[in-house]
Amino acid sequence: MPAQAQTESGLPEWLSLGFEQQSRMQHLEGQFRAGLDGSDQGFEWRNSLTAEAAFEKFSITAEVADMRTYLTDSGSPLDSFFANPLDILQANVTVPIANVFSESDRGFIKVGRFTMDQGSRRFVARNRFRNTINSFAGVQARLENDSSSLDLFYTRPTARRVSGDWIDNDPKLDKQSSDFFWGAYFTTRLTAQADSLQLYLLGADEKRDRPANQRFDVLTTGARLFRNPTAGSWHYDTEAVYQFGDAPALDANSALLDHKARYFHLSIGYSFEASWQPRLSFIYHYGSGDKDPLDNESNELDHLFGVPRPDFGPTGSFRAFQRVNTSSPGLMLNLQPANNIDAYIRWQRPSLAEEAQGWRTTRYRHPGNLGEDFLGDQLETRVRWHLFSNKLSIDGGYVWINAGPYMDLVNKGDSHYYYLQTILRL
Repeated sequence: MPAQAQTESGLPEWLSLGFEQQSRMQHLEGQFRAGLDGSDQGFEWRNSLTAEAAFEKFSITAEVADMRTYLTDSGSPLDSFFANPLDILQANVTVPIANVFSESDRGFIKVGRFTMDQGSRRFVARNRFRNTINSFAGVQARLENDSSSLDLFYTRPTARRVSGDWIDNDPKLDKQSSDFFWGAYFTTRLTAQADSLQLYLLGADEKRDRPANQRFDVLTTGARLFRNPTAGSWHYDTEAVYQFGDAPALDANSALLDHKARYFHLSIGYSFEASWQPRLSFIYHYGSGDKDPLDNESNELDHLFGVPRPDFGPTGSFRAFQRVNTSSPGLMLNLQPANNIDAYIRWQRPSLAEEAQGWRTTRYRHPGNLGEDFLGDQLETRVRWHLFSNKLSIDGGYVWINAGPYMDLVNKGDSHYYYLQTILRL
């Protein structure tokens, strides 16, 4: 919070408060999930209050969040992505550090419960569109200088809970899971044109409270080369990931599966120096799927704590496509009609990377294959309007899935998804 705003609010200089309220109405016409038909809708409501006490040698941050979903049907597929009523999202102490190896070094060490964004946000992120938010308890450290940065963390993810059914929105205190999640990200600028290289290693040891042959213990190695968009120049983002380790056995008496999965992303485009600042990009995503769900190997990518929204469209009641078992080329046009208005149109053509696994995110699985992998065409548009120095944002979007041969085989037709949301920041 700026010093002037703090003075006007009557708060002491060391204390700052922030409030954010996000409301979203959404409607899905043409349910594409297995076992569900017709339409669905929901009203998502998220409130968060953040307090930070900053002192000379450390700071304390606390964030309380209330995240609920209303107006859904009794058969709506609700889970911890939709509701997490009244809980502590963050509670941590941060100690700044400087001059570790050189005078330009700066960074911090954070201990407690916190949220975080790492890298491209494809594998570690604080959720923005989704109603509930990932958080972790442990330690996080960052050290950076003028050209490079190093991020380290060792955590236990927070398990979001409700009392009773998700549809009831009854609070129950979250707890830290028995899982471990750790990682390291190194980023360095390569050229004066802002070409950057990012290398990372992530470790996930999950389902530790289950029998030994039901554990999920994997390492994720990644490399990313990118240049951010600037007017009158080319931009690109390429990311390659290999994931390996142990996956849960097929049954209680079998051995752990050998896990080997891959992910690849490519986007390349040009930002024009013209009215509305058009930016045109070619995009492609590949996330491996299971070649044979009944063999002794697991090939299904786990995107850990990443967010699919920037790459595949809205989550919430939609959430049709993710990085699991997908091969999806597309085109994207970004526009900025005014300083406080931005928009995009995106077309994608998703197919299954492996027919045998089926459309994972919609609960279709086909060990015997259906003989078809093309899901359809997805056309998406979004417009955002930022008002009152970004204190209020109005965001609306529409997605159309033009059903392909695969959807015809599982007796599903076109889908239409609409949403309108507001975000108030104080």
